[in-house]
Amino acid sequence: MVDASEGWREIAPAEHALLLHLLRGEFQGKEEILQQMASVEVMPAGSEGSLKLRTSGPLAKVKDNDAPSPRANDFIAVEGFYDDEPVDQRPFIGTAKLVRLALHVTDGRISELEIYKENGSLILKSPYEIDLSKVYFY
Repeated sequence: MVDASEGWREIAPAEHALLLHLLRGEFQGKEEILQQMASVEVMPAGSEGSLKLRTSGPLAKVKDNDAPSPRANDFIAVEGFYDDEPVDQRPFIGTAKLVRLALHVTDGRISELEIYKENGSLILKSPYEIDLSKVYFY
């Protein structure tokens, strides 16, 4: 049951779709995380779209993806990214303005969808509005 007094709410359809998109690949603990998704509640965590996640279900035993988490008992199970710069504004030779999407698992439960732009600038296109076919994986 959602406890709105603490800031928790049901997950929005676009948030749910993005998380499921991130979970489409194969990795250790995926089955348990998918079961956790059935009860996930969210709380906004910052202006860039990051979400704290709270859930029940079986504990997932996961390993870090490519980038290890600096947090205790925390793993980044899967990480995706997309280019936040409009194609028509990109110079012929230049670097992408990547937005990273990192799904954290703490003590066996999904705990955060961390969203940030590599160069620290403001995110132009919300990860909840992006065409999911433009989200890539490491």
